[in-house]
Amino acid sequence: MLRFNLDYFLKTDLQICIDLPTSLKDFFKEKIIYSIYAEVAEFNASPFVKDKIVPARFYDWFVYQNSAIPLEVMYYLAKKFKVNFNEIEQQIIFYKQKHVPAKNSIKNPNLPIQMHPYFTSIIANLIFDGSVPVDGKGTYYNQKNKEIMNDFIEKLKFIFGDVFYSLRLDHKKVLACRVPRIIGEICRLTYKVNSFGTFDSRVPEIIFNLSDEHKIAFVLTALIDEGSIAYDGRITFGVCNKLLCEDVKKLCAGLNLETTEVTKKSKSNYYYFCIKSKEKLLKTINFINKKYPLISLEYKEKRLLHYFETKKCSGLHTKAFGDLRKEKILACLENNSLSINQLSVKLLVPPKSLSRHLSVLLDSKKINKKKSGCEYFYYLIPN
Repeated sequence: MLRFNLDYFLKTDLQICIDLPTSLKDFFKEKIIYSIYAEVAEFNASPFVKDKIVPARFYDWFVYQNSAIPLEVMYYLAKKFKVNFNEIEQQIIFYKQKHVPAKNSIKNPNLPIQMHPYFTSIIANLIFDGSVPVDGKGTYYNQKNKEIMNDFIEKLKFIFGDVFYSLRLDHKKVLACRVPRIIGEICRLTYKVNSFGTFDSRVPEIIFNLSDEHKIAFVLTALIDEGSIAYDGRITFGVCNKLLCEDVKKLCAGLNLETTEVTKKSKSNYYYFCIKSKEKLLKTINFINKKYPLISLEYKEKRLLHYFETKKCSGLHTKAFGDLRKEKILACLENNSLSINQLSVKLLVPPKSLSRHLSVLLDSKKINKKKSGCEYFYYLIPN
């Protein structure tokens, strides 16, 4: 498994500041206290420097110890005094992006950062239902389902450490989680993501070269955010980005999941395909659930399980059997109005079969229906 120390990001445009225990800062203070001006001149002439500094900054970092230390400064001092930077890294209290408040930091960080399937899943979350805005604002992720949002936050903690985040409901009653921008920048640089934009993002090339566990993590997270599993077992993935849709289909092919062709929805810019290998997908989900429980499809997985349960309860094509099913439908509707999907869960009957029976009951004036949201709800007509 690939691991990334913080010094990996010295070669990038990411500016990181760190905080260290007082004892370690005191160690370097003793080394430089009588030669700060010389150290500043040497540092400014070194290949590590990203921004020129003045002696007062060294006093802030090591004498007064009231501000976080730029990563390149710490790396320069470690190299100069022959201290193993990895040992320093293990003592970091927090790290953050330069010029942002200390609260927007990763405390008690997990270092080095592992390219773990949970990390790959986070990348997918940010591509499909999140972003790292180009205007410099924080990284964010949106999700309607509370359990899936909790999984996202726990994945962040697993990969990065104690991450500062804010969680609130937006104007559409969707949970919005905002985390420090440095999280998104580390994601971008580690996975070489060109864009997190809705219309121009792609599956990062590096993911195609990782193990199957990473590919599965990305595909299942894609289904979590932009997929649907109907009660009749239809598994669909779709986005308003044809190339991204084709990338996910390519990952499915690499996992031997049979799919339909990418299709454009009429009169829209929405592209989708269906996964036909239902049994193989369920086995894949079961494998991931045991090893990586934070990559969970939650209610979508329950719908797939429901599909296989209804398959076991296939009905007889006789009038008597059909009449028995109609009686069971009427019994279910005695006290509640229910949708086809709710009836399907209660009776373990495929929605398509229920639709036929409900049509007969509607024609015979035994039931009626009313629309609520995107679904019809069926109810008994009083005698």
